Amino acid sequence: MKYISYFFIAIASAFMVILLSLSSCSPNPKTTTMQPMVMKQPKEQLQTSQQPADVTVKIRNFKFEPANLAIAVGKTVQFINVDEEPHTATATDGTFNSKALDTNETWNYTATKPGTYPYI
Repeated sequence: MKYISYFFIAIASAFMVILLSLSSCSPNPKTTTMQPMVMKQPKEQLQTSQQPADVTVKIRNFKFEPANLAIAVGKTVQFINVDEEPHTATATDGTFNSKALDTNETWNYTATKPGTYPYI
């Protein structure tokens, strides 16, 4: 009888470990936010050596860093996933959508027209 109670404790412990592991696999939907990316029409005075280089957005802890950015049309945004879970970079209007990015995998998007593109 003593061994049966050990068996049930082991089963309950294993169930709790699995449950806690699965609950940490996906982000809390309430913390997911849309991040706007603004594409600006290039101006002649911006086409100087002071024009910033292409931008990198890191996906870390289920968030984008930086959360907001503005780039000129024709510039490329590189998304890099530094989380251990696969992530995508997707414009809510369908303008762009990356494949699932594994850890340290990158994906590039080149802005083709001015506008604001919230992404998740």
